[in-house]
Amino acid sequence: MRALIAVDKFKGTLTAAQVTDHLRPALEGAGIRVDATPLADGGPLFPARSSAGGFSLHEAPVTGPLGGTVTARWALRGEQAIIEMAEASGLALLQRQGGSVDPASARAATSVGTGELIAHAVKAGARSIVLGLGGSATTDGGLGMLMGLGAVVFDAHGQRVDDPRGALGRATEVDMSGPLQLLDGIELTVACDVDNPLTGERGAAAVFGPQKGADEQTVEELDVQLAEFARLLKAQDTAGLAGAGAAGGMGFAALVLGAHMESGADLVLDLTGFDKALAEADVVITGEGRFDVQTLSGKGPAVVIDRAHRADLPVFVVCGSADPDVPREGLAGLFQLTDKAPVEQAMSDPGPVLTAVAGDLAAAVLSCLR
Repeated sequence: MRALIAVDKFKGTLTAAQVTDHLRPALEGAGIRVDATPLADGGPLFPARSSAGGFSLHEAPVTGPLGGTVTARWALRGEQAIIEMAEASGLALLQRQGGSVDPASARAATSVGTGELIAHAVKAGARSIVLGLGGSATTDGGLGMLMGLGAVVFDAHGQRVDDPRGALGRATEVDMSGPLQLLDGIELTVACDVDNPLTGERGAAAVFGPQKGADEQTVEELDVQLAEFARLLKAQDTAGLAGAGAAGGMGFAALVLGAHMESGADLVLDLTGFDKALAEADVVITGEGRFDVQTLSGKGPAVVIDRAHRADLPVFVVCGSADPDVPREGLAGLFQLTDKAPVEQAMSDPGPVLTAVAGDLAAAVLSCLR
């Protein structure tokens, strides 16, 4: 008997690897062979998790979200590269650089490092690039990324804008010849699981800006600047596409460069050989910290469940807690840490609770496979 574990992190408590490590002993002790595959949706650690699919990890010095230099990881397999925006332009980096999450940083944070990282991959021989969007510090519409790829920006006085920080508010002309030349013949795929447009009530500034320190006034300013940026690039129609507002508008800039968007969770599973492992499994175990309706709207565990069902395999879900209203049809079982311990204990010391849950899970798996 073989079980395939494909869980996501229990946010704020355990990584996906730690969750797997707590589940494995009880399953193996019951005579069940355990395989595991990484699960991510294009967010932070996307390149590191993809290394399980035969990718080698590389590092490059790039410009951080508030300037200065940070070291960003990216992955390469043959001519295919995986890049995660958060590695170069992430909110965690902003805080690590000593910046505070406030209106000033919300205006200034730049995605230039992501462009530099893409340029590194191209120079290393990548001809196909997967760009994961998530965890960004920026709301610059991807203008910084374009500058990192060689775009030239001019202000209202016709002067070249060399500092990418806050460049969105100063740009009146953008020469795109550099990025277009650098990426000529390069296939660019965006891993993204949000469908927000660039501007408006569901746009990058309104929905994600407050998470990055933008107050109400800053949100309004950034939204106006993003709309003007789309006009400058003559890409107003592109600005309205689903995903254009992802990662502070990075989705918009990527679409302008000719990228196509795919589900981040699907891409990671494909890149890490999930279907091959699935073909050898008898049962699938997935889950995350909070299992709810949002989970089933396309996040990693939902994709795992769908693929397992298509392979006619039983699926078990392990989570910290589950929304009582979330549909459970089609699940062989659902196990919550909160069934074993109070919420406070499940959050503060989840390891022993998860180990206890693993015993019940192993018994259920055995019963299901007999």
